[in-house]
Amino acid sequence: MRIFKIIQKLSLFGGIIAGACILLITGLILLEILARSSTGISILIAEEYSAYLLVVFGSMALAYTLKSDGHIRVDLILSKLSSRNKSVVNLICSTIGFIVFVYISFENWKLFFGSWLIKETSMHYSKTPLYLPQFPLFLGSILMALQFLSMFVDYLQNLIKAKGRVIEKERG
Repeated sequence: MRIFKIIQKLSLFGGIIAGACILLITGLILLEILARSSTGISILIAEEYSAYLLVVFGSMALAYTLKSDGHIRVDLILSKLSSRNKSVVNLICSTIGFIVFVYISFENWKLFFGSWLIKETSMHYSKTPLYLPQFPLFLGSILMALQFLSMFVDYLQNLIKAKGRVIEKERG
């Protein structure tokens, strides 16, 4: 289905953004080190913006990591199950994950929108509007919910196909 290909591409895009954040964090820290060692003066935003970039990295990488089977799983129980039962367990887990991340997305939206409404800023020198680093939290949780939805549909399709093969085998 076309929508699920779009979800896969969005997850990949989130992974690319996450990788860019790591590079930006590295560059920002190197710049701070160079500025302090050569002039003795801090650029004052390295710590704050590295933290913001770390949040963007973590939230945007979630869906890509799930798509790539990069999250830690304990396969102790799954390894003992039949292929059909594994699909059922994965279907249940992706349903739970979807529900959890829809809730997290809703809460992240409230955080972002509340900060935007009251024009909340950071306590640091930069006075960064806090809705800017909070928005990627919302996006990342939406991407994760969509990735769980995509996995749910995939597991459901696999179960339906497997059921069809069993019925054909019994008839033939």
